[in-house]
Amino acid sequence: MDFWGTVRVLRRRWYIALPAVLLTGVLALYVYISVPTRYESSGVLVLTSPAAGGRYSEKTKPEDVVKVNPLLQFDGSLTTTAQILTQILGDPKTAVELAGEGSTATYTANTGPVGGPLLFITTEADSAEAAQGLVGKVLEKTIAELAGQQKALNAPEQTFITAQTLVQPTTASAKIGGKVRYVGAATVVLLLLTLASTFAADSIMLKLKRRKEAGASEKDGAPLPPAPPARQHPQPLGGPPNGAVPGGAMPNGVGPNGPGAHRPPQQPLPNAHQKTVIIPAPKPPDPAWPTKDD
Repeated sequence: MDFWGTVRVLRRRWYIALPAVLLTGVLALYVYISVPTRYESSGVLVLTSPAAGGRYSEKTKPEDVVKVNPLLQFDGSLTTTAQILTQILGDPKTAVELAGEGSTATYTANTGPVGGPLLFITTEADSAEAAQGLVGKVLEKTIAELAGQQKALNAPEQTFITAQTLVQPTTASAKIGGKVRYVGAATVVLLLLTLASTFAADSIMLKLKRRKEAGASEKDGAPLPPAPPARQHPQPLGGPPNGAVPGGAMPNGVGPNGPGAHRPPQQPLPNAHQKTVIIPAPKPPDPAWPTKDD
């Protein structure tokens, strides 16, 4: 069915389509309200090397140690350390420890598009406070985990890599993209159901209407077509006139004795010989030639 055919069906069954559309709007609004709003917050950590570098000797006096700017020592080791921290934070046990058992709050930790010594933390929760608080927990866990890993490796404390909070937990913002997607999917499905129900109702009603009309026609009786006119046959000379039947019967079989009178068998059609009328030649009164009497 084309577009205009669909429009005609919807216009014909508007009392079915209109309530269905209104119900679709109500259900879409219910879906929008029932789906919880998610809130998002984020924070950033940066890893830095110690000012004295990665080597330490107990024989060297502190004043003799060559110190450099930690921001000028970003090398591959810091990137590797940041990737190690992302793997630790991605552990499901760590996620349960930070978010809580049965919580819907989630977080992600990655090194971003540049893959450097930056660690990006992003959280989602059902409330702004929960999202922002979870960022703080992840940042603290990351700093503590970095120190614990270096202690476990027996690294000199003077050479520890430090993690600085570059961006504090941001104010949580509402994310309605998920709710909009849910509402859009529900609306599309409900509209398809509306069209299907309208067409189904239209088909059923048309069938019932045809059956009702057919039953009424059989009950009342259809008018009979008029009888064709009687065929006139030529009659031989000397016979009864066209349409007349011997015995006074009428052409339709009803005679003077009332309806239902016996109708004589129909005469066969005359052939060419029967149609020819033979007239004898007249005999002259007197012969035209002389006889013996003359």
